[in-house]
Amino acid sequence: MKLAMVVDLNKCVGCYACVVECMVENIARRLPDGTLSLPDQPTNYARTRPYRVLTYAGDEKRVFIQCLHCEQPPCVYACPTGASFVSPEKVVLLDESKCIRCGLCIDACPYGVRTRLLTDYPGEVLHEHALKIGIPDKCTFCYHRNTGSGLWTPACVKACSFGARLFGDLDNPKDEVTRLVTSGLAVPPRDDLGTKPKLFYIPRKGAYEMVRYPIRGEDQGITYTMWSMMKDSLVKPLSVLAMVGATVLGIVHIIRERKKVKEE
Repeated sequence: MKLAMVVDLNKCVGCYACVVECMVENIARRLPDGTLSLPDQPTNYARTRPYRVLTYAGDEKRVFIQCLHCEQPPCVYACPTGASFVSPEKVVLLDESKCIRCGLCIDACPYGVRTRLLTDYPGEVLHEHALKIGIPDKCTFCYHRNTGSGLWTPACVKACSFGARLFGDLDNPKDEVTRLVTSGLAVPPRDDLGTKPKLFYIPRKGAYEMVRYPIRGEDQGITYTMWSMMKDSLVKPLSVLAMVGATVLGIVHIIRERKKVKEE
């Protein structure tokens, strides 16, 4: 299974229903009285949120952006602990238990779609993949809705009354998402970056294609390929060396303890 999403800009009316539903599903917390609380400026943390992009004509248009769940994900390559990973369904996720909050995944994303909440707010999170303080956050395609029995429906897709959002399996040739992608009607933004996004857009007819989808400048953050090489050539060997050292020390300790017992 290779999950992907298509956003049809011809059908999107900019009603923000996807943004609101995403906030209720993934950002909101439940208070003791049953009501929901949100952080300050909650739209900034919505996993699908508005952004203005430049067109071929040089004017600006609004689109809704989110994690692109790349097949070659820079954030996963940059993560030193394996906290950022790709699920069996090819969804890019983050394991909170492995995250050291270094923020390298945020810096590595060339699309700048990862966020991080630094100021806490009251209430209990609604599910395990919900927004948490200090942890790099991103769209998960509402992975918490995955029951293991096949395709599920992300909150933003369910919320769209105009059918502008489609969610499907690229490994299924009969899926509508597969048809739109293979036909070339749905295109990935900035495919030239080589990340192989699985978020696709159908450009407005006769209008524009998103030539400047939000991209980090060359002077922003780290170069993920450089960090990936450093991780492979330096961090991993050091980790192995540390494990070997710990093992040797453990063996030495056991030998000493046994020697003491014999002497007694």
